[in-house]
Amino acid sequence: MLTQPCQCATDLALQQHGKEIRIIDAQKQISDKSNSSTYIVYTIRFQDKVAKRRYSDFDSFRNCLARLYPDVLVPPIPEKHSLTDYAHVHTTNRNKDNQAMVDKRRRMLQRFLVRLASHPRLCHEHVVHRFLDGGVPWSEILTSPPLSTLDNDDSNTFLFPSSSTSHDLKNPDPKFTESERVAKEHAEFASSPLDRSQRRLLRRLGDLSNDYAELGAAYNMLGLNESEQVAPKIEKIGLAADTTCSKTQHLVHELEVDFAEHMQEYAQYTRIAKQVLRQRHLKHAQLELIGTSLQAKRTSLRNLLETEDKALRLEADMSHPEPPLPQATVTQEQQQQQQQHRQSSANNEEEEDDFDTRSIEDGFAAIDTTHIPKDSTSDEGSTESMAYPSNASASAIRASRDRYRKWSSPRKLLNAMSYTIQGMMDVDPEATRRNQIAKLRENVKQLESAQTQVREELKNMSENIQRELDMFQKQRTNELRAMMVAYARIHMKYCEESVLAWTKVRDCF
Repeated sequence: MLTQPCQCATDLALQQHGKEIRIIDAQKQISDKSNSSTYIVYTIRFQDKVAKRRYSDFDSFRNCLARLYPDVLVPPIPEKHSLTDYAHVHTTNRNKDNQAMVDKRRRMLQRFLVRLASHPRLCHEHVVHRFLDGGVPWSEILTSPPLSTLDNDDSNTFLFPSSSTSHDLKNPDPKFTESERVAKEHAEFASSPLDRSQRRLLRRLGDLSNDYAELGAAYNMLGLNESEQVAPKIEKIGLAADTTCSKTQHLVHELEVDFAEHMQEYAQYTRIAKQVLRQRHLKHAQLELIGTSLQAKRTSLRNLLETEDKALRLEADMSHPEPPLPQATVTQEQQQQQQQHRQSSANNEEEEDDFDTRSIEDGFAAIDTTHIPKDSTSDEGSTESMAYPSNASASAIRASRDRYRKWSSPRKLLNAMSYTIQGMMDVDPEATRRNQIAKLRENVKQLESAQTQVREELKNMSENIQRELDMFQKQRTNELRAMMVAYARIHMKYCEESVLAWTKVRDCF
């Protein structure tokens, strides 16, 4: 779901002065619900607008933008649980509200807002404008359109939500298949080897800074116990060690600000690109699954229509029977034979049709139980000892015995019950078939409409994602170049200052 670009004052200002967004302050506040709970409020300033937002507001804000624009690489924000990994490792305070973590979040959140303002689509989103407006609480923005409709918006999971997640594309786009492979490789590399190495380096540089501090203190103590000629020179060694300690601390800080934070954002961007490509994969899978279901429905409909045509032709043939033979050509003897034959066939068909459907008591309907002897000692269920009325004919007795024998098998009883239930459920197979045809036609119509809609959505999503990937490639190239230049510059400056400090010590000796 996409909102139309607005023409509010903030929208126009962002297009010209979006890079001027600043987070000018970060203050700790005590929660109203619990006096022991605290949180950080970040103050955003953009021209004459000032807004105060919590980190949770930023997190919710970004999630909403990602759902509103599933085909956009929404810029990342600092992660919740891994921020302290890049904090000053030489400090002992590792609480979530320590100043180093707060400053880092403030910098990364400011870059997040600046990137939103420079994005060609997100800068026009009115939700962004309202987030920068301090007069509107974030809770109120969440409960108003378009964010209030996100819970009911199933556009990203339209049809087959569970099947599309594990569906292998039959006709994948080679261009996006390659993009998915590259994004996966970059995400794995940026999140594992590079990230681990960078963290380990910062941790060891912090330890090195602490070691130089202890070394400087030790040399200063040694100089106190030496002669006046040697003591000043030893103190200069201690001073050089202290200088190296401070320079190393400054090196760690600059590496965090100008390199590690940007590298962390680069790793997040690669994961975001991977997720956006996954959204396109799901949309493509939905299109293929709709096509498969549509083909199956059309086949079923075609089979039912053929059955309906055959039934209509049969009904038409039965409504116009063949004319009977002339009466003069049939002798009286032949008529009697035909009549006997029809009667015999009718009796056989009646017995066959009625074999498994009549009630158990039907076999004894003609029996007069009042004439059954009371002293009968035969086994219950034996047809040989069963008494019949004296006036019963032989055919009636034979029919009764046959009907009794037909219920002797439980399978026959179950078959009769199944036939009866089936007859109750489907009393009119023609009407059932016509209802199925009507339902299938409606399903085919809906699937055809859905196929057209999803095909158009996939086309638009593919075009937007390709533009996003092209923009990300240029952005990544520029940022990586700036990061590597900053990395080299920081180390060169550190080495030059360290060499200068130790050169003075050497000249002194």
